[in-house]
Formats: sequence, C-alpha cells, structure tokens
Amino acid sequence: MWILGIIVIVLLLLIMAVLLSVIRFELWIKKHGKDDEVVLNIRMLYGLIRLHYELPILKFENLKKGILIKVEKKKNIRKKENMTKETRVDKRKVDYWHEQFVKLLEATDSFLTWMKKTLSHVSIMKLDWSTNISAGDAAYTAIATGMVWSTKGSMIGWLSYHVRMRNPPNLFVVPVFDDKPQFSTEVSCIAQISCGYAIYAGLVLMVRILKVKGGIKKWKSILFKV
Repeated sequence: MWILGIIVIVLLLLIMAVLLSVIRFELWIKKHGKDDEVVLNIRMLYGLIRLHYELPILKFENLKKGILIKVEKKKNIRKKENMTKETRVDKRKVDYWHEQFVKLLEATDSFLTWMKKTLSHVSIMKLDWSTNISAGDAAYTAIATGMVWSTKGSMIGWLSYHVRMRNPPNLFVVPVFDDKPQFSTEVSCIAQISCGYAIYAGLVLMVRILKVKGGIKKWKSILFKV
C-alpha cells in the first residue's frame, strides 16, 4: 500500500508540474531589402519539447504566382521528422484558407468567443519592433515615418486589447534621409501561456465542437486537407 501511495504522489506531482509549466513562443522577424527571415521557437515542459520553424525564403514573385515560402521544421523528439517544405501563397490559396476558416466557425459553437478568451490568457513578455525607412525624398520620408508610427500604434493597441502585455513594447521608427528608397524592420517577441490553461482551452474547444452536429467530422476533414 505504501508503494502504491508513493506512486500516486509521484504521479500527482508530475501532473502538477505539467499544469504549472508554460508554453513559450519566441518569434523573430527580420526584413532588410530583399532579404527576409522568420524564426519561431516553441518550448514546452521546461524545455523537454522544443520545436523550431524557420522561413529562410519569403519572396514575392508576382501577382499571379504570389509569395514563395520555404519552411524548415525541426523537432528535438524525433530527428527523422525534420523537414523542409516549399509552398506558394497566391490569391486562390488565400481564398481557400478563408473558406476553410469559415467552415471551422460553422463547425464550432462560438468559436470566436473561445478564441478571444484563450488569447486573453496569452502573456507578451517582450516585444521589440524597430523600423528604418527612406522614401528617397525628405518630405516623403517624413510622411512615411508618420504612417509607420500610426500603423504600429494601431497594431499594438489591438494586441494590448486581446492579450496581456507584461512589459511596455519597445517601438522605434528611424527615418533615413537617403536618395534611395529603402525599408528594413526587425521584430523580436516572446509570449507564453500556461500549459494548464492550454489543456483546459483544448478541452473547451472539443466540447464546443461536439455541440455542433457533424462538427468533429468537419474538423477532421479540414485538418486532413491542411
């Protein structure tokens, strides 16, 4: 009996440790001229599970072909699952994704309400966003700088309304008075959510899907296509 009691206590401690852990997201975006780079790191269970996504290629070709995206995915669990994939995002694919998202809304009871509540438990620990811009003319550069400031302010305002900002964001817009137009920006963001709440949110989502007739079937069909 005492051995069984020790096993139960150990299992309870492990469950508590999992629930108290956090899922940490580290996003880094850099754009300088034609060079683009996007890196996303996800850490779970105190770093025991790590996911790494990298977009070394993010290139706009033309209106017909859209954007060429190359994604490199790495896991520390099974190295054989490391993969590199290229895809194109054009208008037809965007319309297709929008159609699938609408189907998910229809297959879930109050999906947007669930999403807003889940986002409210996401904490932004760090957000640095710097931008250098030149329009090739001093007057136009000043106007462009004001527009960038306004855009950043609107985006941060929306973000602050939906998630928890633990620290004030560091925003910079530097006008470059040069004869040649140029644009560069760099974003560094660290966010996290409690693993316990993430599990709870997943269970709530499952209940909302079950409330809709055929919801599970629609979700399986859409996720399989994706």
